[in-house]
Amino acid sequence: MAQQKTTFGGVDILRFLAAVMVMFYHYGFWVWAFPEGVSARATGGVPPQPEIGWLVQFGWVGVQIFFVISGFVIAFSAEHSTPLRFFEARVKRLAPAVWICAPITAMVLLFVDLSWPTDAAVRLIRTALFVPFNPWVDSVYWTLGIEIAFYAVVWILLWLGRFNLMEAVAIAIGAISTLFWCLYYPLGWSDLAETRWLDLALVHHGVFFATGVLFWLMRFKGVTSARLVFCALFLAGGVLQIVGAVDVRSVKVEAAMPYAPPILLFLAAMALMAWSLRLDLSWSGWRRIGLMTYPLYLIHNVVGAALLGAMVRAGVPYLLSMMVVGATMIAASWLVAIEAEPRIRLLLDHTIFRYRLRAA
Repeated sequence: MAQQKTTFGGVDILRFLAAVMVMFYHYGFWVWAFPEGVSARATGGVPPQPEIGWLVQFGWVGVQIFFVISGFVIAFSAEHSTPLRFFEARVKRLAPAVWICAPITAMVLLFVDLSWPTDAAVRLIRTALFVPFNPWVDSVYWTLGIEIAFYAVVWILLWLGRFNLMEAVAIAIGAISTLFWCLYYPLGWSDLAETRWLDLALVHHGVFFATGVLFWLMRFKGVTSARLVFCALFLAGGVLQIVGAVDVRSVKVEAAMPYAPPILLFLAAMALMAWSLRLDLSWSGWRRIGLMTYPLYLIHNVVGAALLGAMVRAGVPYLLSMMVVGATMIAASWLVAIEAEPRIRLLLDHTIFRYRLRAA
């Protein structure tokens, strides 16, 4: 149980930096490079910014970093849990931020004429209920279904009383995902790159969750040659997934994008994460910064893009607009994480999870 008291300030820092990368990728590149995207339409149209875009156009790889961190954190937190406690913890971690951020996003969609009341209501309900298929209030919610699919695998192991199989299951998930990406180009599977059921089956992104689980194993159970080999294999599979993601984005923006920068960025993040797990970064502020990551990811895209478009149209320089909006979204995520989410969790404790209070 001593493991449960361990904190990972380095992981929290990396998680926050990954969210900031995704945010500035959207603001500095995606909103003008892909006009059909919801964030681009939320801005009302902004001029191309190639002098900024080349610096931030690979920030999307922050999502892959999120998945690795999730694999580590979920395995770490589940080891000494029960199926009921694990389920409760996941609900209290996922739901409050969605129930706070999604209504704000829905209102912004209405305000910028990207939706109408009935459509916004449907999107909001589907988002609040964690329906794993579009439409949602914002495209960023595509990752939640994948996260929940991984949580379901862990919950099943807990329910069966076989969490000791976590390593074998993670290796199987990572191996299947790696095999898919190894066959992706030889078999011409490019039309499967964004197939939703493959997302939810962890075929596309299983390599990242498996890598995170192996980081947990090597941090707490020991480094073995087999774990090192599988970790290297899954990192290679992750690189192949990133290559495929570059191709998908190149098609969408109708311009070739280089492979090396996102790959190097991802591998550097993995090296930083592995190194940070050995550091004593126990300051409680790192944990608060880590908690901000989730609401920042949920609220920054449509809401921030609408603010960005308004500032640019008002004549504020683009780079300054990005910085102001980014700071505003970080401040908003702080309020959500530190002030609003705890109140929703308290409400859940007095309603859905009231049995815990009675037991206490």
